[in-house]
Amino acid sequence: MPALLEVRALAGLALVQDAGRAHRSAGVPRSGAFDRRSHASAAALVGGGPDQAGIELVGRATLAPSVRCTLAVTGEATVAVGGAVAPGWTALDVPAGVEVTVATPRRAWIAVAGGVRVAPVLGSRSTCLLGPLGPPPLAAGDALPLVADPTAPTVGDVAIPAAARGPLRMVPGPHVALPAGTWTVVEASRIGIRLRPLRSPVAGATGTLPSLGVVPGTIQVLPAGDCMVLGPDSGTMGGYPVAGVVCTADLDRLAALMPGDGLDLAPVAVDLAPVPTPVEVVRLHQLPG
Repeated sequence: MPALLEVRALAGLALVQDAGRAHRSAGVPRSGAFDRRSHASAAALVGGGPDQAGIELVGRATLAPSVRCTLAVTGEATVAVGGAVAPGWTALDVPAGVEVTVATPRRAWIAVAGGVRVAPVLGSRSTCLLGPLGPPPLAAGDALPLVADPTAPTVGDVAIPAAARGPLRMVPGPHVALPAGTWTVVEASRIGIRLRPLRSPVAGATGTLPSLGVVPGTIQVLPAGDCMVLGPDSGTMGGYPVAGVVCTADLDRLAALMPGDGLDLAPVAVDLAPVPTPVEVVRLHQLPG
């Protein structure tokens, strides 16, 4: 009997994601988990690494393994195993056929020991919505292949570092200076987060700009005066004026943004841009009930 993870119900968007692709020089988006800290933490909780594929969820999903498995959920989510409330950020021992329901108002990551074993495309099992590339978005009735024994041994506790807080840090330039003040999220997707200033629109650069290489976190100024912060599924070239790039240490925070959220952008010098801290996780193995 093959080891499978069945999608029994789904309301929202669920995608298979791993650490992403490394072919930007060939015009292929990075893709991969939007919040790499949460993805790597979920994978580590079940004994894996960031290259392991899991599920990125916006909404609500009910899953059931065909065999006993070790499963973990990270991000901002509520979790139930067999109808009983279960903790997030914890390795859970789930018996065969028992339903796991995950609901999130923002974004959550679901990992199973050994990872989801869909076929890789260009070295990654990630779904890219821009292409599209990789496996299609999940739907109710799908059955994802797992390793033959998707369980992990009990391991001791390790503290998780707190996520970054405060203003979203960015290195400014080179084309446009952003005004000070609070921004409102008006659209949010894996391709980009659209921001609107509470005061006057941003004045864009004049004239025609040649296309230039862009990376996730690039802040583009749109003709209407909004800004678009590029996400993991964004293209690799762009012709809009660039007002800055979000620091790598703060990129994961983009994943939690949803329409209606407010945020502040804080410019920092390029030589002072913060770098991510190593991910540590709590590996508390827990039996449901």
